[in-house]
Amino acid sequence: MPRKEGQLIRGCQPGSIAEELDLAAGDRLIAIDGQPVRDVFDYRLRQLAEELVVRIEHPDGAVVDYEIEKDEDEDLGLEFEEALLDECTHCHNKCVFCFIDQLPKGMRKTLYFKDDDLRLTFLTGNYVTLTNITDQELDRLIAYRFSPMNISVHTTDPDLRVRMMKNPKSGQIMERLERIAAAGIALNTQIVLCPDWNDKEALERTLHDLSSLRPSVQSIAIVPVGVTRFREENHLAPMRPFTKEECQAVIETVQRYQVHFLQEANSRILYASDEFYLRGGVPLPAASDYDDFPQLENGVGMASLFAATLEAHLSGERPIPAREPLYAEGRSFERQTRGQIWLVTGTLAGPILESAAQVLSQAMEIAVTAAVVTNHFFGDTITVTGLLTGQDVIRQLKPNLKPGDQVLIPACMLKADSPVFLDDITLEALANELAVPVHVVRADAEGLVSGLNWLHAKRSAPL
Repeated sequence: MPRKEGQLIRGCQPGSIAEELDLAAGDRLIAIDGQPVRDVFDYRLRQLAEELVVRIEHPDGAVVDYEIEKDEDEDLGLEFEEALLDECTHCHNKCVFCFIDQLPKGMRKTLYFKDDDLRLTFLTGNYVTLTNITDQELDRLIAYRFSPMNISVHTTDPDLRVRMMKNPKSGQIMERLERIAAAGIALNTQIVLCPDWNDKEALERTLHDLSSLRPSVQSIAIVPVGVTRFREENHLAPMRPFTKEECQAVIETVQRYQVHFLQEANSRILYASDEFYLRGGVPLPAASDYDDFPQLENGVGMASLFAATLEAHLSGERPIPAREPLYAEGRSFERQTRGQIWLVTGTLAGPILESAAQVLSQAMEIAVTAAVVTNHFFGDTITVTGLLTGQDVIRQLKPNLKPGDQVLIPACMLKADSPVFLDDITLEALANELAVPVHVVRADAEGLVSGLNWLHAKRSAPL
């Protein structure tokens, strides 16, 4: 079925020009100044004019041109059904380290979709490979001057990148990065490091090449490959996790480059993800060593920021709010007894949460216990909390629970828009299986302490 002309409007921002014009959900944006709106970037730039004509098709078929005068930077206030206003570009790589290729069969379809759309780097912070975009489209996006761009580099050796990504276009990485840098656009880059593939000498080359693109390259993150137990079943190339000694070697490399970057740019630029430190048994850097946390979403500095934020709340430097959980299930199991509050976490962050639970128990005068859950679904080599499934939580936590207990789940374990785990177990089903109330809080220190404070106040309230 052919796509209907125009962009479907979901609603209008309160007090906006669009609301004043009585535009509403179901209307369609057909054109601005006679030009169709190709995607969200066309919309954002064309609406900046002080005078413009916006063509709208209403649900009854009526087409109306609205002549608008406004301040140059004033937003029209339209909200759309599709974030990109266009179809998302599908990834055509077959990367040896791809986590999606390591999923078992039978999970929900959306988990198998691989996006690689440069436009998403500006909208959602996604990292893209620059392999699934034409030169013309890259030039168009460069011309928009949106910054920064988040790029998955992995290696700058063209032959190695082709072997790792199985895409003949992937060898053009330095040429494309140089074009972006020449336009003065900032770059955040990431390297998924795979032992025996792009580490050691190959990593040195990549870091040297990315260094040459300073000052456009503002950050480089190195994250370790995740290896699930389904690789062999899915007929993928052999891959193994990093050993403790290899993690230590990566950190030594990072520290050496950080010394250079600090002298050159007064910023460390290069960072290893928390997993390298925790797996390598190396003390985590101080939160201040992560500058402005440019790659927090890649697990870079999360543990140090957690510790620093927790200390700030417990020392009185920051107040402890009492914020209602994002989701809550199992009210029928509530008891007024002061049972344990269990903090669910993966094995990687287990020691951190165990230490935090002791401190929180004393400081807040509540019984807090870390529930460290091993990932049997994907395999115990997958240690991050965000990849835990509902079934693993149920099997490992349920035998320890007693009436009056409650469970706190970090939001990173659920879908972004609904309380559902990776294995499609709902939060409601999990609470019913555990037979205790389950609450979802933000996956950071403030989310944890505010959720605990809210629970403490709620349990202390008179009947």
